[in-house]
Amino acid sequence: MPLLDSGLLFPGSFSVGLPLPVSAEPAVLVTVAGATMLHTPCCTPACAETALKALRGFRAVARRVVWCNSSELAAAPRVDLRAWGRKLVELGGVQMAVLSGGGAREIAIAARDAGLPIGRVVVCPDEVTARNVLGDSLNPGDTLLALGISADNCYKLATRLESRFERELVMN
Repeated sequence: MPLLDSGLLFPGSFSVGLPLPVSAEPAVLVTVAGATMLHTPCCTPACAETALKALRGFRAVARRVVWCNSSELAAAPRVDLRAWGRKLVELGGVQMAVLSGGGAREIAIAARDAGLPIGRVVVCPDEVTARNVLGDSLNPGDTLLALGISADNCYKLATRLESRFERELVMN
C-alpha cells in the first residue's frame, strides 16, 4: 500500500542532508539509503495506534522495527501498557522493539509475551542509548517506526545508518 495513499498521518518526507521538516508536521517518512524510517514525534495513544497501523500496512523489505519513547504513552490516563506491548506485535507486526522512557519495561514484557524473542526486545535508559543500539542493529531493508522520538535523535540515526550502509556497500 503506498504510504501517501493510505490516508494516515505521514504527509511529508525528507532525506539525509536536507534540513529537518518544520515541527508542525505530525509525522514524516525519512528516506535513508538502505532503510526506511517513519517518524512520529508524539506517542499519545491515538498517534501510536495510527502509526502502528501505518507500519503494518507499509511494504517492508525486511523487518518492521519500532523505536519508542513510551513516556508520553505511560503518562496518558487509563493506559494499559501491557496491552500496548501486545499491540506492537499484533497491530504493528513489529519484529524488533527498542524502548526507552516511562513504562518501557512493562511494554517490553508484554511484547515478549506476545511472541517477540527476548533478543529482539531491548529496554534502554534513554533515547541516545536506544539510537546507538539501533545504529548497530538495523539491517538494510528494515523499516523503522520512530514513535515519540525527538526529530534530532531521529535525524542523527538516519545520518549514522546512511553512513554505515554506504560503507558496507563499498566493502562488499
